[in-house]
Amino acid sequence: MRIIAGRHRGRLLSAPPGEDVRPTGERAREALFNILAHGKFAAGGPAYGGARVLDAFAGTGAFGLEALSRGAAEAVFIENSRAALPILRQNIAALGETTRSRPRLSRSALRQAARGNCADGTGGSGMA
Repeated sequence: MRIIAGRHRGRLLSAPPGEDVRPTGERAREALFNILAHGKFAAGGPAYGGARVLDAFAGTGAFGLEALSRGAAEAVFIENSRAALPILRQNIAALGETTRSRPRLSRSALRQAARGNCADGTGGSGMA
């Protein structure tokens, strides 16, 4: 699995062994980002340009890392599997995106949301 476009184009992502994590496929990501870049959401340029994105059920982080590669300002990654979280963090570090990424285990993200905080601790303002 690889990043499709942007500054990290062609970079490979690691995935944990087994079938527990099923990353968003390259074709699905490409189709989604094409819609966001060229559809009615893109009147002022790609909808993800400079945006804060949420990659829920992140797994490998393919969706959020693709968004960062294409110009998103920040990504919050929420993952349920403790086994997948180290791989997610490894992928973030391998692409040099640690300062613009916030990986979270879903249980802690849900606790923060219950207290009125967004998963990234900002209170939910500006999340795309």
